[in-house]
Amino acid sequence: MSREIEEIGEDSQSTTIKDAETNDVYVVVGKNDLYVVQWALDHAVSPGFRVCLVHIFPTIKYIPTPVGNLSRSQLSKVQVQVYINEESNKRKNLLEKYIRLCNNAKVPVDTILVESNLPAKALLDLIPIVNITSLVIGTRPSRSTRLVKKGQDIGEYIQKNAPEFCEVKVVSQVQQLKQSFNRTQPEITRHSDRNFLEWICFSRKFD
Repeated sequence: MSREIEEIGEDSQSTTIKDAETNDVYVVVGKNDLYVVQWALDHAVSPGFRVCLVHIFPTIKYIPTPVGNLSRSQLSKVQVQVYINEESNKRKNLLEKYIRLCNNAKVPVDTILVESNLPAKALLDLIPIVNITSLVIGTRPSRSTRLVKKGQDIGEYIQKNAPEFCEVKVVSQVQQLKQSFNRTQPEITRHSDRNFLEWICFSRKFD
């Protein structure tokens, strides 16, 4: 069963989102976060759990044109809508690789798309609205905002400031690569005594 993807804007109210279920694991994804989803599937998801992918995208204020970036007010409604549709399709294509990973693991998956220029604030706001109790996010430096200093890791900021009822796991790509390396060395680990390092609108629902 599937539904069309809905997107949450910055002015959306909490009534637009249904409450999370206890066994939902929320995974924040951007352009290159396959390792984050894989970590969640390997370590945070148990039988009967569902993954909910959270993707935060910026508000469209300027639109690229052959003569440079122009504000929305300088273009016709048709031109603006064409660009919005193109960006929406890009987001759907981006999420497909994460959805496939979950499908291959036979884990149900939903998606939440949140429009905001302040990703840290958007995530912190989303946690109580949806009642997120388990959140997985990759390490990612931040641009300077009112909440997060430039260069500070957004995941660590969320982990420090999230409500007590929400468990936040911050996953580094280096950590996941170490785990992947260990999984590819079964013969070595069997025959060696050495210890190796181990190291947010709901969209369509996939079963």
